[in-house]
Amino acid sequence: MTAAFPPDRPNPPDLVPFAEARAAVLERLEPLPVREVGLADALGCVLAADVAAAEDLPPFANSAMDGFAVRGADLAGAVEAHPVALKITGEVFAGTGGLPAVEPGGAVRIMTGGAIPPGADTVVPVEQTSVEGDTVLVHIDPEGPGRFVREAGEDVRRGTVVLERGRVLDPAAVGMLASVGARTAAVHPRPRVMVVSTGDELVDPGDPLGPGQIRDSNSWLLVAQSRAAGADAMRCDKLRDDPVALRRGFAMAAADGDLVLTSGGVSVGDRDYTRQVLAELGDVRGLRVAMQPGMPQAFGFAAGTPLYGLPGNPVSCFVVFETLVRPALRRLAGHPDDRLDRPRVVARLAGPVRSPEGKVSFLRVRLEVGDDGLVASITGNQGSGVLSSCVAADGLAVVPAERRELPAGSPVQVVLLREDMAWVS
Repeated sequence: MTAAFPPDRPNPPDLVPFAEARAAVLERLEPLPVREVGLADALGCVLAADVAAAEDLPPFANSAMDGFAVRGADLAGAVEAHPVALKITGEVFAGTGGLPAVEPGGAVRIMTGGAIPPGADTVVPVEQTSVEGDTVLVHIDPEGPGRFVREAGEDVRRGTVVLERGRVLDPAAVGMLASVGARTAAVHPRPRVMVVSTGDELVDPGDPLGPGQIRDSNSWLLVAQSRAAGADAMRCDKLRDDPVALRRGFAMAAADGDLVLTSGGVSVGDRDYTRQVLAELGDVRGLRVAMQPGMPQAFGFAAGTPLYGLPGNPVSCFVVFETLVRPALRRLAGHPDDRLDRPRVVARLAGPVRSPEGKVSFLRVRLEVGDDGLVASITGNQGSGVLSSCVAADGLAVVPAERRELPAGSPVQVVLLREDMAWVS
């Protein structure tokens, strides 16, 4: 199938290079102030300080198996044909206090996690024993003391840094916090993103469409993209194309959020009231970025809160979020500079592509493994209103601004869009 590309059109004189626009946004943003959060709210947050263990992990020597705690010296020479007989003198469960001592020739029944009793230095798994009354027969010599014993501090010693600043708190990290006794963590909190829809032509999903009306898909798209990037996001009430309603709605969103997103109304039309109102609320200014899709944008601070205005076309909205808004959102969340962007891979084009002069193009592509590595195929029509090109895409192939055409087989960088793309590396 031959892909359809948008027609070329003259570039405006005030076009801002993509890299310059990205830098201009990021340099105005700082990570959100550090907050202490409980473990229940820590998942997905970025650590703002190193975490050191307040205690040894484990805090005491304990059994790694269900079996018997014994003295290793008592088991010398034990074999299947001639087991060693030991007298059972007690038992230990996880959490047992007042531990019974293990005397020479004795054994204590022990469960996984139970503290090693005084005198014992070895655990014999239950599978290697048999019990006759109050005697346990050990059939295999474990060959030295210490077998199946987890020593105190074996995992982590007190004072050791277990999680470093900048680490995203995934489930394993949250578990480690609990293991070393931390009830809270100092983090940059997940940003609160307020998504504002504007336009009398927008209709919510499920409602009947009137003449000239379209579905409000961008707000749902932006909420989903924001949450996928690690933020807390919500849709605000839809705003009418009325300056008073727009002014009130954006002021409320700015008061409640750490970042406000809106789409459409950032161009230069007579009815683009959004751009006018945002300029009144702060220093939000429109800009034309040298990228395709997604040229018309706006950025600044409305009532003290950063606000990004994205294009109204759904593909443009999608691409601008992934390439410019997502890094800004991750900067607010405290991610290090080298982890603001999605991973990239190099692939070879399955077919020829073209790109407008002076703009970075982001082409939606599907990735496959070929004989010579990854192959990127265009996902059909590349128009800015064809959202199905994003649904089918594994990534965005980046065509540099200085290239007008790339022949089949050309290497391109591809921004990976999905979390399940480990197979490409």
